[in-house]
Amino acid sequence: MNKFSERFRQALEENGISQNAFAKKIGMSQGIINNYCTGKREPSLDVLVLICRELGESADYLLGVKD
Repeated sequence: MNKFSERFRQALEENGISQNAFAKKIGMSQGIINNYCTGKREPSLDVLVLICRELGESADYLLGVKD
């Protein structure tokens, strides 16, 4: 599992939002969000920006560049 998937999953939990609810909120399928959470896929830059905005996290944090 990569740093993004770990931190993304943690951010969802801390915000009290399920994968399904988050997927609906940003207009994606729950399967894609699950793939991000399990490390099977990584988001494109556009999707990463959307995720960061919705979760209130920086890309540097989610990608593991900064703690």
